[in-house]
Amino acid sequence: MTEWSIKPQMIRNLLTPIECKQIINFHKNHRHLERVGDGSDYWGIRFMHIHNQQIRDTVWKAIYNLIGEIKLLNGQTVWPEMVSINEWPIGGVQKPHLDTYSSQETIHGTESAYPARQWTCILYLNDDFKGGRTYIPEHETYKPEIGSGLLFQGIYIPHGVEKVRRNSRHTISFWFSTNPHKQMPTHTIPDLELNEDSWRLSLDA
Repeated sequence: MTEWSIKPQMIRNLLTPIECKQIINFHKNHRHLERVGDGSDYWGIRFMHIHNQQIRDTVWKAIYNLIGEIKLLNGQTVWPEMVSINEWPIGGVQKPHLDTYSSQETIHGTESAYPARQWTCILYLNDDFKGGRTYIPEHETYKPEIGSGLLFQGIYIPHGVEKVRRNSRHTISFWFSTNPHKQMPTHTIPDLELNEDSWRLSLDA
């Protein structure tokens, strides 16, 4: 059985139901921005590629609240490493995994002994789907709550997503690092071919 020092927390009222609907509609109308996932599990839009200021302000509100919640939970100061607005279609599923390193770190060879992703939050934008619940093997399965986010230490806690069986599952994924050098860009990046790691590498080129 996996053990951890801080249990996953459901952080409520990060966004209002109206804000959640606005983000879902934004995703549906901006499919051309999808650069995360391969459709076997989900499709996502990187926050760094979003120009819409209203959507950006809404997501930043959740980011700031989560930074404060993490500080209250264990005293750590964290920075947002990546944020993605996601749609999980019917059939989308994800096996249990850890969030220690991202796939883009592997691609760009930017892994280090210092983990990039200590904290994960899954914020639910809707709850009218069947299946698709976040679960932790041998522990709990979490019911989605609109506007609330499941916050946990993704480097220690294996987590997966049940197969989505009816209606799409819409979420925002947040990853936070205690390494300030892993912070995602705070401004919009127009080049859709850049991800958070390749953007950082481009600054040193």
